[in-house]
Amino acid sequence: MTLQEQYVSLILMIAMGVWIGASFSVYQRYVHPRKGRRWILLISDPLFWIVQALLLFSLLLPVNEGQLRLYYFLGIALGYAFYKALLEKPFMFLFVKIVTAVVRTGRFIAKTVYQLLLYPLFYLLMLVYRLCRMTVSIVLKIVLFLLAIPLKILRGIIRLIVPDRWLIFLRNKGIQIEHKFRQWMTMLKRRK
Repeated sequence: MTLQEQYVSLILMIAMGVWIGASFSVYQRYVHPRKGRRWILLISDPLFWIVQALLLFSLLLPVNEGQLRLYYFLGIALGYAFYKALLEKPFMFLFVKIVTAVVRTGRFIAKTVYQLLLYPLFYLLMLVYRLCRMTVSIVLKIVLFLLAIPLKILRGIIRLIVPDRWLIFLRNKGIQIEHKFRQWMTMLKRRK
């Protein structure tokens, strides 16, 4: 391995130390539970370090065929210490500001979509629904009114032809049917 490859590997390891420090700070702030739910650490901590190790070796593999040397670990420690000493506070301040801006922008977009698209669409559908219900109600009343006239004429003809005991039976059945119809109509009106 040439001297240039060793320098590139060392610089890469220092950069990985800075990366591990930054990602660990973000992990501690957003993923690591403060209280309760400590059982999540059994999954999240090993998963975090496995992802970091895979990233480290995937970057190290093209540079020097994945060979590990002692000074690589020292480079990682140097990068981590550099991050902790000088970059942690500005990085976390900037990261929090960016996350806050992204969250606020997302909320603003969601609220705008709701106010400009979903809210008017909901009221438009409610208007169409009420207009359809009103139209059906008016048509039903007109049909019932138009059926009432022939039914009264038919009732007069039946009274002339049919005996009284049949009429009493038909009147009782009619009362039962009318009662069921009124129950049905009141049930429809309650749904308004």
